[in-house]
Amino acid sequence: MILTGNELLPKLGVLKKLIDVIPEFICLKNQEGEWLEANEFALQVCGVDRCSYKGLRAEETSCFLKPDTIRRCRETDQKAWETGQPIKIQEEVLQKDGSCIILELIKQATFDDEGNPLYLFVTGRDITQHKEKEEELSVALELLESVLEGTTDAILIVDTKENPIKVNHSFEHLFGWKEEDLISGRVDIDVIIPSEYKPESKSIMTLLAEGSTVPSFETQRVCKEGTRIDVSISFSAIRNMQGKVIGFCLIYRDITPQKKAERALRESEAKYRVIAEHSKDLIAVADPSGKLLYCSPSHEGLLGLTDGLDELNEVLYSRIHPDDWEFLRATFAKARSRKKPFTFEFRLKIYSGDWVVMETNAVPVLNEWDEIESYVTIARDITATKETEELIRKSEKLSVLGELAAGVAHEIRNPLTSLIGFAQLLKESDEEMKDRYIGIMLTELKRINDIVGELMLVAKPQAVHFENSSLKDMLESVVRLLDTQAIIKNVQIKLNTFGEIPPVYCVENQLKQLFINLLKNSIEAMDKGGLIKLTLTRSKGNVIVEMVDQGSGIPRDRLEKLGEPFYTTKEKGTGLGLMVCYKIVKEHFGQIHFESEEGKGTKVQVKLPIYPLSVV
Repeated sequence: MILTGNELLPKLGVLKKLIDVIPEFICLKNQEGEWLEANEFALQVCGVDRCSYKGLRAEETSCFLKPDTIRRCRETDQKAWETGQPIKIQEEVLQKDGSCIILELIKQATFDDEGNPLYLFVTGRDITQHKEKEEELSVALELLESVLEGTTDAILIVDTKENPIKVNHSFEHLFGWKEEDLISGRVDIDVIIPSEYKPESKSIMTLLAEGSTVPSFETQRVCKEGTRIDVSISFSAIRNMQGKVIGFCLIYRDITPQKKAERALRESEAKYRVIAEHSKDLIAVADPSGKLLYCSPSHEGLLGLTDGLDELNEVLYSRIHPDDWEFLRATFAKARSRKKPFTFEFRLKIYSGDWVVMETNAVPVLNEWDEIESYVTIARDITATKETEELIRKSEKLSVLGELAAGVAHEIRNPLTSLIGFAQLLKESDEEMKDRYIGIMLTELKRINDIVGELMLVAKPQAVHFENSSLKDMLESVVRLLDTQAIIKNVQIKLNTFGEIPPVYCVENQLKQLFINLLKNSIEAMDKGGLIKLTLTRSKGNVIVEMVDQGSGIPRDRLEKLGEPFYTTKEKGTGLGLMVCYKIVKEHFGQIHFESEEGKGTKVQVKLPIYPLSVV
């Protein structure tokens, strides 16, 4: 005979309406697993028909429960009857819409006074959202754990009493202490704080406990082996759901390498400052606009100024020679595009009113975006050096002029002989013959005048002044001057110009001396005569002069030493001629290059920039 729920519990019917509104799982089953009573929540969750469930087991009803779920429920029911103790389980229940809910159920078997089984009381609640939150929390904890262990910063978490709760592997690696030693209390966390910094640390933790914010700061800590390291510490409070502070998180970053670099930089700066403060050279730092950021004390002594940077910024640039401004602007424009160290010379008026020549080495300082942040310049007075070089140049010029004298004398003697002969003929000639002879005589006199003029132009002292000059006219003038000496040695000079050649910014007399020296060397190297080819071309922002002779050539081992004082390939030479050539090319920011092969001749290439008309 099947007993119904009302026969077992007459009073339950009175409470049925009450338990139906409770949003929890409530049902009664007998020892055979038959449902005796259930509230609305239990019937809906299991999908049981409220009109035909009583007296039936779950598998006999049309419910949502899967066979596996029914089997597990039967097994836990049996366990509850056998033990007489509450059985707590969690079960996933499939819903009509395909979703699942998780029920946490408690099964309690009841017996009468004689120990006979009465019914199984099953209660439970939907913990789906709770389980989802648990999973979210688990994921969050796993993520936090991965962050803690993945970061290179050392992390320490303490409670409000400063007891360690958690440290990551980076903390263990940085300080050398194991997490279990710190958390167990076998090692006091204060062991990492140097004694002189403990009051500071204590005051910071007090401020954090009171709710104040403490910015990160730099200090020192001690490793297990006793080594001190520089660290940057960031603090943050850990709060519960109610906003109450329950702990603190301390993040340590090892900045020992940076601190060592900073200290080394300060020491280096101090050393260089000592050098700068006591150097006779003018050492300065200027921003890209030209404003001085630093000047060594040597500026004051040379310029007679005493009021520091402000006065220097006002006065210094007014002391630069007006003729040098165009050259300086071109030089710095070129430097801004190249971003490489460069050297230049300019004239500066000192406190005595005299002009001195300053040789300046400038280094652009680049920032992380490869932009010029400032210029560091080192300048020195080379007036005496320039005067010495000028003496050497004049000495070399006199030597060249002396050697040219024989050729010039030979060239002048021929027209003079003609002039003397025609003058004698004029005494005895008629008017028609006089006109003819006078025309020839004027031609010869003009020739003498041109030769002497070229010679005097080279010999005449000139002030060093850069200006735009025609290189073609210079070369033609030099060829005219040396043509006589070339003819004596049976040498032909041929000048070819290709394309339009722009003017060169130069000191004309110096470049003439350069080409005279080079051309004279080629003539002297051609004892058997031959041809010297002079070629003038333009390449981008440069003008190129090539001189190719058919002389004896220069041995390979001597090419590298060309331009050194007193080193020469001539029997009676001094080596000063080529030294002057190299110096002139350098002063014009050009390049000179020699190629030679013994017995086949020598090629000299001189490259000169066109600026300031064109900056490359």
